[in-house]
Amino acid sequence: MRDTISKIACVSTKLGKSGIELMEALTIPESERIEKLAALKSKLGVSELIYLATCNRVEFAVVREKSGDDAAVLRNRILDFFFDDGDSNRPGFEPENFRLYSGRDAARHIFRVAASLDSIVIGEAQILGQVKSAQKFAQDNNLSGLVLERLFSAAYKAAKQVRTETELGQKPVSMASLAALRLDEILAELPNAVIAMIGSGSMTPKMAEIIRKNHDNQLIFVNRTINKIEHFADKYNGLSLSLDDFIDGAAVADIIISSTSSPEPIFNDITLKNIIANKVKLFAFDLAIPRDFTPELNRNGKYEIWDLEKLNTLSQKNRRERFKTADLANRIIEEQLKIYFQKEIAQMISPLFDSAVTESISMAEEGLANLFKGKLSHLSPSDQETILYWSKKVLSRACYLPARNLAEQIVNSDIDQDIRLSIINRNVR
Repeated sequence: MRDTISKIACVSTKLGKSGIELMEALTIPESERIEKLAALKSKLGVSELIYLATCNRVEFAVVREKSGDDAAVLRNRILDFFFDDGDSNRPGFEPENFRLYSGRDAARHIFRVAASLDSIVIGEAQILGQVKSAQKFAQDNNLSGLVLERLFSAAYKAAKQVRTETELGQKPVSMASLAALRLDEILAELPNAVIAMIGSGSMTPKMAEIIRKNHDNQLIFVNRTINKIEHFADKYNGLSLSLDDFIDGAAVADIIISSTSSPEPIFNDITLKNIIANKVKLFAFDLAIPRDFTPELNRNGKYEIWDLEKLNTLSQKNRRERFKTADLANRIIEEQLKIYFQKEIAQMISPLFDSAVTESISMAEEGLANLFKGKLSHLSPSDQETILYWSKKVLSRACYLPARNLAEQIVNSDIDQDIRLSIINRNVR
């Protein structure tokens, strides 16, 4: 087996590292993902691809055909895929908007993402589920294979340990909880505010749950297809409206919380005209990527809009507090990474010991065959089969022990790992 660790790479961008416009441009609508990701995999020339797009990050995890390929080449091909040089509306971006990882660093990054140590909101509760969904989507659609499956499975184990053994899992936070911080301040000034919840995705019940814990304000659940949100209205004691009726003025709102999968903005000066009615100000939380509110609304004093980029400013306090407990989490990550690396390296160098296994088993079979004809001839055929079975099993395990021991030495050694792996790799081939 050839070295797989050095073939793993990741191209990453997230809010804080890049602007929301770049995030929007790199977010592929769910209805188009199968076709577009298959085309992207082909353009990148990779054997495996997992695409993760959340409200605050986009990640491309791949397995390259050659370990020497530069991750910057992958980034450039991704940009070529998403952007047309002649497009005057494309967002501006710089090399520093992207983080590039290869080999062990890529594996470490994926472990940290799954454990929510790389999140804007350190310890956010949703990221692990989002990573698992992204991997399952890739597997179900033949985009990824065994290499990334082993890597991500190891990352899930590390993330679970971080959540159970550190304070990061005791008080889970999310972008929804950050939005709730500002929402509580608004409701303190407007205790009778009417809140409209736009969309039928997972963010809607999360926000409704947060609101209902402390407030009894009127909630209006809004969606293009009304039957998708009627159960929310029943559960959280609210009303349900179609998006068209809402825009036409069937109800007015003081606060809008929107998180849809619409590829284009829903709200602008025109569509908000009837909603805001004669109110002096409208407060809005745009939790969607791409955004549900047009950017120019931020320049209008009638609207206070908190999009994900603006909410990022509220996360800085969270980062300072949560990094106090991150040291233990990082130690867990490093321990689990070491276990993952050892398994991968052992699997890579095991073929070096195949001949020893084959020869040892052959010698055992020959020796036992003679014993079964002589001193052990009194044993039943069943007993003889049992002895032969366990002899083969013990020999196989014993012959591969040097591979595991060598893998442990490689991981623990101060010598550059990539050099050692390249030497071993040539011998394996």
